[in-house]
Amino acid sequence: MSFTNRESNVWRRRTSTLCLILLILIVCTNLIVPMLTLLGKSVDFSPFYAGFAEVLGSSITKQALRNSCVVTVVASLLAVCMAFFFAYVVELKVTAKRRPLFRFLAILPMLVPSITHGLVIVYLFGKMGIVTRLTGIQLPIYGPLGIIMGSFFYAFPLAFLVLSQALINLDGRLFETAAMLGVRPLRRFFDITLPIMKYALFSAFAVCFTMIFTDYGIPLSVGGTYSIIPLLFYKNVIGMLDFAKGAIYSTMILIPAVIVYLLDILYFSKKQVSSTRNVVPVRSGRFHPVQKLFFAVLLVMLVVPIALILITPFIQSWPYDMTLTFSHFARIITVGKLGSLILNSVLIALMTGVLGTLLSLAAGYMYVRVASVPSGLKKLAHALYITSLAIPGLALGLAFAMFFRGTPIYNTIWILVIVNVMHFFGSPYMMAISHFKLLNPNLEAVCYTLGGSSLRVLLDVIIPNSRRMLLDVFVYFFTNTMVTISAVSLLYNARLTTLALQITAYSDQGMWESAVAISLVILLINTAMKAWQSFRLNKRSSEEPLVPLGGA
Repeated sequence: MSFTNRESNVWRRRTSTLCLILLILIVCTNLIVPMLTLLGKSVDFSPFYAGFAEVLGSSITKQALRNSCVVTVVASLLAVCMAFFFAYVVELKVTAKRRPLFRFLAILPMLVPSITHGLVIVYLFGKMGIVTRLTGIQLPIYGPLGIIMGSFFYAFPLAFLVLSQALINLDGRLFETAAMLGVRPLRRFFDITLPIMKYALFSAFAVCFTMIFTDYGIPLSVGGTYSIIPLLFYKNVIGMLDFAKGAIYSTMILIPAVIVYLLDILYFSKKQVSSTRNVVPVRSGRFHPVQKLFFAVLLVMLVVPIALILITPFIQSWPYDMTLTFSHFARIITVGKLGSLILNSVLIALMTGVLGTLLSLAAGYMYVRVASVPSGLKKLAHALYITSLAIPGLALGLAFAMFFRGTPIYNTIWILVIVNVMHFFGSPYMMAISHFKLLNPNLEAVCYTLGGSSLRVLLDVIIPNSRRMLLDVFVYFFTNTMVTISAVSLLYNARLTTLALQITAYSDQGMWESAVAISLVILLINTAMKAWQSFRLNKRSSEEPLVPLGGA
């Protein structure tokens, strides 16, 4: 018996090591090697730095880099501050019954492509916009102001999600002790809440910075003549097909994102609480009238753009001809082949969701739960996995176009699926890690002692206890794939275009109502997916975990 167990352990260790090596090869082939190809293209000069020297020496590039840093920092700070207040009120002030509604409203802007936020800014603050006509004040939205306003709406939901989760993790015992000692609410906020939240605040800033710095959808619609690095990339690659210069601009986009990301993971993220066990909910104080007023204003700011997306497609020509019409939908259904676009987008999103979920499950499980593989190999795999968090979609899309050109998957649906899986893989992988760390660490050992195989343990124990995490991961991949533009903008063809890419095409043609109509379709699909997710979670909310979550 002892010999049999020893033989079984050796076989299990070898199988696990081979599985981990396979995962590493998958990530290297579809992420690391393409990015190295891109970096190689950017230094394919004699001497190797000649391309960077030429581009960085250009006054246009210098000004674009300064502009990118300015609008990104301002928009990120604005999004983080507003999201912090909104999350603070939602998690600590409003009643539990209303909380799901406000959480849903907070994430609504992330269910449409970024370029849609730029179009909404025009409808609100353009020459004939709603706010302009009501107030008579014409804001200079075609430039830095428009980019900052659009980027705020674009980044707000993810900042809210990061900060909301951190606020849920606050331990109410700290505040109860401070209250008993006579510490006033404002002092408790500055002396307890902010010090605990500062790491989450930086993580939210890092997420917003990377999103905004690498986005070209909003600048494309409201940037005007204000030059930023992603627009230079777009003009050189899409407009002039200059892939060498595009590789240099991609690297320039990559560097600041990597720096902010490294700061986050090397110091700040390590300080953040990662578990909600043994946490006493915070008993918040009075919801002050000033807080209510500011919360109401912020709520209106979030709801009005979404309301415009719901209304504008049914207007003949906003705001000149307010006649109700279905002509825009008729156009996108017949000329724009809406049915084909929906089929392509949903199919790509579903395939991305399934493959991404399987990859996240395997990678997270191997890293946290499998102790029989060499620790050095696990650390290498972990480092490779989280690299995707720092790679912008623009850079990854160009890397795929260079690396996979001429291969069997080029110009097929598979390259669109794979690029989306790699683009969004980092966050679901971290979600899987967090979940598996909360499961009882003795599960596998007990199952093996009872004679269960590794496959039976995974299928009969781990997956049934991970259904909520797997659902969250699947919906994350699906909704992000539906709205992404940057990662697939260089890889699609006329047969495999998507709804989000069609928005860019209509916007370039000045057919804004049709572009917003497409955005509405995406919003409805993603909202239906989130509603299904909520239904599934509520259905299981009353069920007890199948196995203990904590350790012994």
